[in-house]
Amino acid sequence: MKAVRRLVFMGLMLLSIAATTPKAALAMKPSTALTAPILLAPANGAIVSPNPTLLWHAVPGAARYHIQVAGGTYFDQQYNFIENWSLTSTSYRISGHPEAYNPRLYWRVQAIDASNVQGPWSQTWQFTIK
Repeated sequence: MKAVRRLVFMGLMLLSIAATTPKAALAMKPSTALTAPILLAPANGAIVSPNPTLLWHAVPGAARYHIQVAGGTYFDQQYNFIENWSLTSTSYRISGHPEAYNPRLYWRVQAIDASNVQGPWSQTWQFTIK
């Protein structure tokens, strides 16, 4: 397939570009949109021991995951205790003691594909460290 683009100003052609698209590119299927991860554990509202492991279902097409753990539901730099953009597994073990700042923590996860396209966020769940 050949595409031609022309830039015309006041009747004068300034630029003309012709490009041919390979047939293989036309046959490629569009990438499947990522879905929101489904959180598994700890259960929403759970009371847990220090250093819990957060678990979620894998998302088809995800190359990695972005997780946020915060002291509030705003998930901005002021409230985020944990922010990791490069998780390749479907779990994250909290180390250290974020509960020293706030024992009630909120978390969510987002899938990212190989082209760095971010999917929607999971639900936000809350747990308390005792």
